Amino acid sequence: MNNSVLTESTFELLISRTAHSINLIEQKQLVKHNIAPRQLYILRIIEALGPNATAVEVARVVDREVHVIARLAVTLENNGLIKRTKKTPKSKLLHLTLTKKGMDMLKVKPESQAVRKILASIPKDEFQQMDATLSKILGMLKEYRQSLQ
Repeated sequence: MNNSVLTESTFELLISRTAHSINLIEQKQLVKHNIAPRQLYILRIIEALGPNATAVEVARVVDREVHVIARLAVTLENNGLIKRTKKTPKSKLLHLTLTKKGMDMLKVKPESQAVRKILASIPKDEFQQMDATLSKILGMLKEYRQSLQ
């Protein structure tokens, strides 16, 4: 598809529909574990950040607003998957730690044979080019968003 045909709205729709389709597949696979794909993703980020896990740090890693992550953290805590604690009694900063239930949830691996098969059918050089292009676009969008602040 050349640039004259690929308009901004077509591009946004294509990206959105692709992400939505993958998310639907993941949701169907995770329903038996009673967790949403985004929640499982956030648990993995909290695990990776370890003692540095705060809503601010998670938000930075996943490129979301802090209030979005803070709200999700409340839900995860209410579901018994994480614990939010103050590092010091006067601190306003809450550290996020996984509970046993949260650690057990990390063992869940949503395996999408369909997505894996589709990605495997894309030639390696095309996949690398797609990855590089999307990464470049994400970087440019991030810079633009930062310039608006």
